[in-house]
Amino acid sequence: MLVLRALVFGILYTSVTRLQNIYVQSENISNGKYAKQSSTFSNKDASRALNKSFVSSGTLTKFASPSWWVVDLRGYFTVSSITLTAATDGGWNIYMRNAFVEVMDKDVSLCPDVQSEWCGNVSNTVTGGQEFTFTCNATFPVRFVRVTRPSTTNTFLVIGHVDVQGEGAKKPYRSYYKPLKNKKVSQPFLTMSAMTAGDCGIICHRCNSCIDFSYSAVSPADENCLLSDQIISGPVDNDTA
Repeated sequence: MLVLRALVFGILYTSVTRLQNIYVQSENISNGKYAKQSSTFSNKDASRALNKSFVSSGTLTKFASPSWWVVDLRGYFTVSSITLTAATDGGWNIYMRNAFVEVMDKDVSLCPDVQSEWCGNVSNTVTGGQEFTFTCNATFPVRFVRVTRPSTTNTFLVIGHVDVQGEGAKKPYRSYYKPLKNKKVSQPFLTMSAMTAGDCGIICHRCNSCIDFSYSAVSPADENCLLSDQIISGPVDNDTA
């Protein structure tokens, strides 16, 4: 009997410990992070959606199509759930209707080879303070969470609060960079704009397809950063760095 009791106690203790570990590891990873949106109406900037004290009025974009909001988690995470809470003031809650949520590994405005995963969308009826929780099955480490309100005409996007639950993950970088001068990409897969060679290297590092790059200080500003999906061993160009 004593052996049986010890066995049952051990199983219960292990189960509780596992639950506690899951609870501790999953946390609000969006708190205090950097957020931006397609536009800002009045003083209702994107950061308000990450501060629950502003949940009543939230964040508000200008009249546009589409309207979007995104948070940079400033690191890579495995996301377990994302909860959107509708604002409660002035009937603005209706401007979260049909918004959809997706997660990405990179900023879509910086590089085209973004991995993304659709997580779900808000219903077409939203009441003030209503919460919508979505689970994401992304197979890649996530850095950005984006909320978009699609529309064929101009519209607002209003979000009372955003809570992103998850835990840290490692990003499997594939970028390749050797700090050599006088090299040139003969057939770039992407032409970008950069202020310096260092900035060009950062752009390459953020793009999964890029493994090498060249930068020219004398080329037009909108095509001075050339990205390659192959290691550069081509002709020398004294204008590159």
